[in-house]
Amino acid sequence: MNKRVSTLLSALLLATTLGWQQPLVNVAAATHAQTTQKAKTAKSGKHAKAKKSSKAKKSSKAKTSKAKTVKQPASASKHIKLAGASNARDLGGYINKNGQKIKAHRLIRSNTLSKLTKADTKKLVKTYHVKTDVDLRTLVEQKTSPDVKIKGVKLVKANVFKNFGAFPDFSKKNAGVKMMEKSYHDAVTTAQGRKAYKMLFHELLKNPKNKSVLWHCSAGKDRAGMGTVLVLSALNFDKKTIANDYLKSNKYLVQTNKENLAHQEAGWTKGGKTLTPIVVSNFKAQNGVQMAYLNTFYKAIDKNYGSMNGFLHKGLGLSNTQLKQLQANYLTPAKK
Repeated sequence: MNKRVSTLLSALLLATTLGWQQPLVNVAAATHAQTTQKAKTAKSGKHAKAKKSSKAKKSSKAKTSKAKTVKQPASASKHIKLAGASNARDLGGYINKNGQKIKAHRLIRSNTLSKLTKADTKKLVKTYHVKTDVDLRTLVEQKTSPDVKIKGVKLVKANVFKNFGAFPDFSKKNAGVKMMEKSYHDAVTTAQGRKAYKMLFHELLKNPKNKSVLWHCSAGKDRAGMGTVLVLSALNFDKKTIANDYLKSNKYLVQTNKENLAHQEAGWTKGGKTLTPIVVSNFKAQNGVQMAYLNTFYKAIDKNYGSMNGFLHKGLGLSNTQLKQLQANYLTPAKK
């Protein structure tokens, strides 16, 4: 009996919320309807949350996908075998973030051209269509060890540094790394460095569509390496591809670095100094390339120009039209 009264009171209470005009016979139906509606609302809410979560996951995947490195074909960036230059490379074949390839025999990076043989010069002109040689070394280097003159090839003197200045004390730990990091910083923060790389891009913009531009320094790893980073960035390449290309200098300069190290060690001991592991480590830091140097380069650009794009525009004075011109000249058409 008490249970029936309780049920009736509950029904009356529900009837009050629904309106006194409704007959009690409809209360149960109303209760069922409200319960069903709540269930639908809850289900709908769960569905909406699931949909939102799904969208968020898709968005996250899309962002991750954009950040992925472009897998480069084995045929990309061929090493050019020259008797007088061990670190010469054709950048042709690299694929950028838009799926565009650098055209073969158009963009070439190298080390010094002062020891080229006649066969070397013939190969560069006949096979690789070199039209312009941009020398990024100091004026002293250019004078004491000039590039071999190549008939029909324009020589452009674009020294990144006015001079190297005094060497640090290599008996101190990490002196070699700090010296290299400073040079990478100065290459983009000094007017001289920016002027040199502006000259490189000026030649790239003027270059005919059937010819190539070659840029080099002494070892072809630092000043030429930084120049290559800028060129690949302007052509819309991902940082991983750029870093991999940069680090290849360690592979092609193995023998050269051995010879340099032996010469440096002999010079050090000849001066009556003790050759310690720290000194040797500093010599090795000077001879090779490291990600620490490249990261210093990027940090200097980000700090002073906000981004690589900012440096290309403000630091080197390149317009969007010029960047598109570079891409049209040196890359295959984008896939539609």
